Amino acid sequence: MVKMFSRDKEDAAIYQRVSKGMWLKVRGSIQNDTFVRDLVMIGNDVNEIKPKGRIDSAPEGEKRVELHLHSPMSQMDAVTPVSALVAQAAKWGHKAVAITDHAVVQSYPEAFGAGKKNDIKILYGVEINLVDDGVPIAYNDAHRVLADDTYVVFDVETTGLSAVYDTIIELAAVKIRGGEIIDRFESFANPHHRLSATTINLTGITDDMVRNAPEVSEVLQKFHEWTGDSVLVAHNASFDMGFLNVGYKKIGFGKAPNPVIDTLELGRFLYPDLKNHRLNTLAKKFDIELTQHHRAIYDAEATGYLLLRMLKDAAEKGLEYHDQLNDNMGQGKAYQRARPYHATLLAQNEVGMKNIFKLVSIAHIDYFYRVPRIPRSVLNKHCEGILIGSGCDKGEVFEGMMQKGPEEVEEAAQFYDYLEVHPKAVYAHLLELELVRDQKALEDIINNIVKLGEKLELPVVATGNVHYLNENDKIYRKILVNSQGGANPLNRHELPDVHFRTTNEMLDAFKFLGEEKAKEIVVENTNKIADMIDVIKPIKDDLYTPKIEGADEEMRSMSYGMARSIYGDDLPGIVEARLEKELKSIIDNGFAVIYLISHKLVKKSLDDGYLVGSRGSVGSSFVATMTEITEVNPLPPHYVCPKCKKSEFFNDGSVGSGFDLPDKDCPDCGIRYKKDGHDIPFETFLGFKGDKVPDIDLNFSGEYQHVHITIQKYCSGRNMFTARERLALSQIRRPMGM
Repeated sequence: MVKMFSRDKEDAAIYQRVSKGMWLKVRGSIQNDTFVRDLVMIGNDVNEIKPKGRIDSAPEGEKRVELHLHSPMSQMDAVTPVSALVAQAAKWGHKAVAITDHAVVQSYPEAFGAGKKNDIKILYGVEINLVDDGVPIAYNDAHRVLADDTYVVFDVETTGLSAVYDTIIELAAVKIRGGEIIDRFESFANPHHRLSATTINLTGITDDMVRNAPEVSEVLQKFHEWTGDSVLVAHNASFDMGFLNVGYKKIGFGKAPNPVIDTLELGRFLYPDLKNHRLNTLAKKFDIELTQHHRAIYDAEATGYLLLRMLKDAAEKGLEYHDQLNDNMGQGKAYQRARPYHATLLAQNEVGMKNIFKLVSIAHIDYFYRVPRIPRSVLNKHCEGILIGSGCDKGEVFEGMMQKGPEEVEEAAQFYDYLEVHPKAVYAHLLELELVRDQKALEDIINNIVKLGEKLELPVVATGNVHYLNENDKIYRKILVNSQGGANPLNRHELPDVHFRTTNEMLDAFKFLGEEKAKEIVVENTNKIADMIDVIKPIKDDLYTPKIEGADEEMRSMSYGMARSIYGDDLPGIVEARLEKELKSIIDNGFAVIYLISHKLVKKSLDDGYLVGSRGSVGSSFVATMTEITEVNPLPPHYVCPKCKKSEFFNDGSVGSGFDLPDKDCPDCGIRYKKDGHDIPFETFLGFKGDKVPDIDLNFSGEYQHVHITIQKYCSGRNMFTARERLALSQIRRPMGM
């Protein structure tokens, strides 16, 4: 903090010129300030300076395109306004830039405006949470009777999560037949390197335990012989089977052909109401002793007893054969059990843009569980006009390459239109978390994705997963993330460098691939993707108003009918002129349907005996008064006789409201005049040109819920919110800058 005090008017004028975003050089002394209770600089003089901005010095026509970029609309994760990011891309001479916020598209309007202002093509996209429609309980289906089979329930302890780069250090199993454990298998394996502190703390296995242990290949050969054709069972079987299959292939056995059961997924199916389905949670539920979690023999034994209980419960649901276990896959709320993977969507054309809007809505309305999710089948249904990218380190291609290797990932990669890789610095947190062993392993993963793209003839693009503009902006993201405490998993590691990189910065990040390959994925392929995408307008020039046949005529008829019932068949000039002025604006701009629906809602409530209160500027519309949407009469203050319809208007400004007029009898028939009119211009509601979209706020009785049925006749119920939901949304959006 800097404090400076003006000594004269000249100082005051200088200080008033200081504005947000200005770079200043201040000279002064550091003092302890008792008022703010912190160290502050007491400034002596201040000068404006021009910051040294980064430039993209790549030749014209050889500059990259960023295809993975986040704005502050990526909830509590990115910090730089999208307009600033777009402006920077244009300043660098990039021909396009993509917007891919987490699960939302609210940044599109700002991006569209920034694109027009800076004459740069905007690629509209979104980063989604993709889930499989169902996760298998069983693998290698076999028509075998569950009650009569022999099971090998096993568990592996490893040096890490990657079956490719890490290794098994303990393999243990129990063999079950006839409801009893009939044999046990247990062995350590020598990793030939020191164990990490994380591995030791998690498993309790030390270097001394594995130093003189047999080779992994020897352990796997014995296990292969011991298991025979038994059904293999594991808790989170995809992990254990991944290590087993990689190990088997290394010693020439190939992937295990045995039928497999995953007790994690079986537990999720049988006991959906549990808060989680970890082994210790399920063991506690059934009073199964788990002596030391994350030691293979104890986990295997506990899983074995758990399997016996699960098989009984499965039989009660009619599941008697191994090949029946997946019959219910994808049913009910299976999307909640599936692990989400990140994927990037880019709209190629107007059809793709519409489909992205559909997918975002579907994800938030139909498949929201912790995060908005999109089942793969739903994406397949609405993928026309969309390019699908493999996403970041949370995508299934990168994660699969990291944990399972190229052969296992090949099928998954074919789902995508292009594959993404980031600079190594963007993956730095994976090294810190020991998910990737070292820099060499990280380079191998990236290189393998590039080779996989070549094999499948899929373009591989280098993207930055951008969350802020400049490298020194990282501190702002750190503050944003830290403000969420332990709720945000990003707080569990140092944040990676995800600033907006220039072409040369990105080329330098991939120089380990060779100059030619780096240029291909950084420049050539990103520009090819950009060229595959049309110029799209997310905000249309025209307003597409709703249509109801006969709405225009009905509004005109109702308005004149009510006006004549109040002011007589020969309408006063001021009344007719106001009606014509309003009806012309309402009908010409397509707003009649909005008025008509509002009228029908109010009429339905009034007919059922419930008053409706209107609020806001709708009271300035005389047509709204004549169609009984509001009780406020916006004409100048006036008298009107309820019998003979004689009227007297005061449009000289002498009276503010008709309610303030003195009581008076009609001179023609002696009946007491009705007093009305509040002199409110129509422009208050629909603007000076009468083309502002009407916003009609109505307050219905809390007891009267039938109105919702009427509303849904005219409006999609999927787009309806209660006031409570609106308040909750506003409270969330306000601090998030949404």
